[in-house]
Amino acid sequence: MSSKWVPGDQGSRGGSVFFVAGMVLGSACGLVLGSALGFELRPDRVRAIKKAVRRVFGGRDDEPRFDLMV
Repeated sequence: MSSKWVPGDQGSRGGSVFFVAGMVLGSACGLVLGSALGFELRPDRVRAIKKAVRRVFGGRDDEPRFDLMV
C-alpha cells in the first residue's frame, strides 16, 4: 500500500502535498465566506460597523454635543 495520503509515509513530497492541499482548501473556504460576508454588508450595516469601531477606538460619539442642546 504505497499511497501519497498515508500519514506514516511522508517523504520529501508528502508534507508539501498536505501543505498545498490545505492551502487550496483554506483559500476556497475564505473565498466562499468572504463572498457571503460581502453580500450581507449593506450600506447601513457598514455605517453601524464604522460607528462601533470609532466608539471602541476612542471616537467622539460618546461625548455630548453641546451645539445640539441649544
